[in-house]
Amino acid sequence: MASGGRQLGRAGWDLWVLALLLLGLLGQPAVAQEAPLGSSGAGRVPIYGVPPGLNDPLKALQREEPAPQTLFEARRQAERAAEVVSTFLESEGYYQAQIEPFAEGQTTFSRGVRVTAGPLFVYAGRRIAYLGAAPDAQTQSELDSLLEPISPGAPARAKPVIETGDALVRRLRAAGYPDAGAEPVDALADAGAGSIELEFRLRPGLRASFGRISVTGLEATREDFITSLQPWRQGERVTPARLDEFRARLAETGLFATTAVRLEDGATAGADGVAARDVIVEVTERERRTIALGASASSSDGFGVDAEWQLRNYSGWGDSLTLSGQVATLERRLQTTYRLPHIGKYGRILDLSGEVEDFETDAFDQTGANVSATLEEQLSPRVRASLGVEAGVASILDQQARAAGAGPRKLYIVSGSGTAEYVGVRDILDPVNGIRARVQIEPGVTWGDTNIGFTRISGEAALYWNMGAKDVVAAIRGRAGMIAGPNGVPPDRLFYAGGGGSVRGYEYQSLSPRNITTRQLVGGRSLVEASAELRYRASDTLGYVAFIDAGSAFDPGATGSTLDPNIDAGRLGVGAGLGLRYYTAFGPLRADIAAPLSKRDGDADFQVYISIGQAF
Repeated sequence: MASGGRQLGRAGWDLWVLALLLLGLLGQPAVAQEAPLGSSGAGRVPIYGVPPGLNDPLKALQREEPAPQTLFEARRQAERAAEVVSTFLESEGYYQAQIEPFAEGQTTFSRGVRVTAGPLFVYAGRRIAYLGAAPDAQTQSELDSLLEPISPGAPARAKPVIETGDALVRRLRAAGYPDAGAEPVDALADAGAGSIELEFRLRPGLRASFGRISVTGLEATREDFITSLQPWRQGERVTPARLDEFRARLAETGLFATTAVRLEDGATAGADGVAARDVIVEVTERERRTIALGASASSSDGFGVDAEWQLRNYSGWGDSLTLSGQVATLERRLQTTYRLPHIGKYGRILDLSGEVEDFETDAFDQTGANVSATLEEQLSPRVRASLGVEAGVASILDQQARAAGAGPRKLYIVSGSGTAEYVGVRDILDPVNGIRARVQIEPGVTWGDTNIGFTRISGEAALYWNMGAKDVVAAIRGRAGMIAGPNGVPPDRLFYAGGGGSVRGYEYQSLSPRNITTRQLVGGRSLVEASAELRYRASDTLGYVAFIDAGSAFDPGATGSTLDPNIDAGRLGVGAGLGLRYYTAFGPLRADIAAPLSKRDGDADFQVYISIGQAF
C-alpha cells in the first residue's frame, strides 16, 4: 500500500499499544490513594492525614455534629472542623500544615478535612529579655532555670511556652515585683530548618515592700483590728501569697459584705531600689445582728426547736455576743457566749460561756448551771487545738437512785478539757473528700454528795471520698471513748449509744448499760461506734443515702449490768436504713428512716430522723 508516511511493522504497533496502556494506568489513581470521601452521618467530622498519635487528642477537641441537610451546612461543619485542626496542629508544632475542608453531594451530603501536616518544628533556642530595669541577680538565675522545659531540639509545642511564660511572671511577683508582667512571646521561625527561636519579654517593674495599711469604709470596726490581721512584717517583700492570705483573713471575720485590697500606686524606689507600697483596704460592713432558728425531729429523740441571737463586732475587735436557747422533748437549755478573736496572735480565740440546762432522759434527770472558758488556737490551716476549764453545779437524779427511792444528788463539778481537731474537708455540713478527726481529754473532780476524780477520753474520725463519679460519695465514721476513775461519775459525763447522732434504728440512749433488776439505763464507761454511708446526689437539690450503723456503750467490770464486761462485737446494736437529702444554699436537709438489724425486746420496727446537715 502506497502512502506518503512511514508504515509501522508489527513490533512498532506492539510498542504503541504498550505505551497507551501505561498512560491509561498512570492516569488512574491507585485504590490505596483514593481521595477521602468524608462522612454524611452525625458525629465528628472525619479528619484525614493527621500525624500518628494525635488522632485521639484531636477527637477530644472536636464537637459532635448533626447529619448535614444541605451542602452549605456540610461545608460549614467542615470549615469548623478545619479551624480546630489548624489550631491543634500549630499547638503541637506543625506550623506549615495544609488544611483543606471539603463537602460534596446532591441528595446526601458528606464532609471532611484533608491534612498535609508538613514538618514538625523544634525549639532552636530560648532566652529572656527584660523591658526596663532587670531584676536582682538571684531572681534572674531563678527565672533562667524555669526555661529548662523548653530545651533546644524539643518539639515546638505551644503548651510549654504558655506555661513557662506564666511561671516566669509568677516567679517575679513572688520575688517581690508586684507589678511584673509580660509582653507577647517573640517567636522567630526558620522554615528551612524547621526551628523556632523564642524570646520571653518580661517587664519586672519596681521591687516593693509592705508599707502602712490604710482602711476606708469602717463603721463599728476598729482600724487597729484590721492591722492586727496582716500576715506580714513591716518592710517585708510584697508577694501575692501574703496579699491573698490577708484577703482570706478579712473574709473569715464575717464582718464585711465586701472587701477590696490593693497596693498604692505611684511609689518610688528608695536607695536600696525597693519601693515601700502602702496597702489600701476598702470594706463595706455587714449588718451586725442576726437571728437564726432551727428544728429537729425524730421518733426516738423527740422534737426540738432552737433559736440564736448574735451581735457581731461587739467592741469593734471582731468579737461577738451570742444568746442561744433550745427547747426539746428531752432537754431545755439557755446559753450565753462571748467570743474574742486573736488574743495575742492571729487565730487564738477566747470563748467565755455561761449556761443553764435541764435534762430528762431515760438514764437520768439533771438540772444545773455552769460557766466555762476556752482558749482555742489554729495551729495550721487544718489543725486546731483548745484548752478549757469549766465549773458547775448540778442536781442529778439517776435511775438507780430513783429505783431505790432516793432523792437527787447535788454535785459541784470542776473539769478541764484538752482538744485537738483535724479538719481536712471543705464543707463541714456536706463533706465530699477528705478526713475529719477529733480527740478530747477531760479530767474532772466532783464534791458534794459524791467526792471523786475522773478522766474522760474520747476520739472520733470520719473519712470521705469521691468514688470516681462526682455525684457519689462514700463516708465512714468511727468513735470510741473511755472513762478512768471510780464509780460515781456524773451521768452527763458517761457514754450512751443509740439514736440519731449515734446508731440509727434504735431509741435514744437505748444501746447503753441497764440495771439488771430495774432494767433502767445507767450509762457506760466506754463506747464504740461505727457508721458507713453511700451518698448519691441525683440533682442540684435532691440526694439519696444508704447507711449502716453499729455501736454500744459498755460498763466493763460493773455489777448490775446486763452487758458483758468486755467489748463484744456480738453485743453491738446494728441498724441500717435509707435517707433523703434536700440541698439548700446553707447545707442539706436530712431525713432518715432506719430499722434495727439486731432487734431486741421492746425495740420499735423503725425510727425516723429529721435534721440539718449530713449525719456525720
